[in-house]
Amino acid sequence: MSMRLLGLTVIICLVSTPLFAQPQQRQRRLPEGVVSHRNLVYATVEDGRNMKLDLYLSEKKTGNEPLVVWIHGGGWRNGNKNNVNVAMLRLVTQGYAVASIDYRLGGLLKHPVHIHDCNAAIRWLKAHAKEYGYSVDKVAVAGSSAGGHLALLVGVASDVPELQGEVGEHLGVSSRVDAIIDFYGPTDLLALGKTKRGGQELDVTEAFSKSASPVSYLDANDPPVLIFHGDRDRTVVPQQSVTLDAMYKELGLESTLHMFNGAGHGGRVFAQELVHEQIAAFLKKHLKGEE
Repeated sequence: MSMRLLGLTVIICLVSTPLFAQPQQRQRRLPEGVVSHRNLVYATVEDGRNMKLDLYLSEKKTGNEPLVVWIHGGGWRNGNKNNVNVAMLRLVTQGYAVASIDYRLGGLLKHPVHIHDCNAAIRWLKAHAKEYGYSVDKVAVAGSSAGGHLALLVGVASDVPELQGEVGEHLGVSSRVDAIIDFYGPTDLLALGKTKRGGQELDVTEAFSKSASPVSYLDANDPPVLIFHGDRDRTVVPQQSVTLDAMYKELGLESTLHMFNGAGHGGRVFAQELVHEQIAAFLKKHLKGEE
């Protein structure tokens, strides 16, 4: 391996490892009236590994509940489907079905493997909606940090073949979604890579950044987005969400950015009641068609 390529590999690993890392979490205690279907296999990948998701439904479901898909964070290297924002699970008690998915890890250099898995999971969930009893007439995707980045890619790049991949058995099903919820996800990896941390400037190639950055794929057909970010986030700097919000609005699309004063990268502030209310209002409008 050339020194130049070795240097790039090390730099990208720096971007994706401890900067976005999140601790592993145990399965959360479910709200009353919520049942779960754990470890549903949505695809088997080339090494024979089964990729899994968890599905959360109301005990009193009608079959008309819109689907919300959660993608965990962890720097594309850590975390699992147990890392669910509590605001997501509460949605089940308000007339939604919620799924939390695993995807292959290994760091940013694995792109586009992560997004291939995410799209495969959404296709599987659409294909099995009647079996489990929920609606996919309208679907939202949500995620935090690296999961926010992947949620954005799912939402804005559903028509990009190289990001769809050939994972799973439902390749004829569309992975398009109708709304995106992004918790402090990277949006422009080239700009993020040039952010100074500890006096060190990290960098990624322009070609790699273009392929992996949600802002590369924006167009006038993209679904509405709800964004949460902390103004003291030193891992994914706030400008990442500011840029996305501005570009959305330039295209005449709906974007709502909530910037929390004093908040960093994650924390309890993003699971507070206000956040849940904002999410519920956003989904009520865009999944249920109610103001």
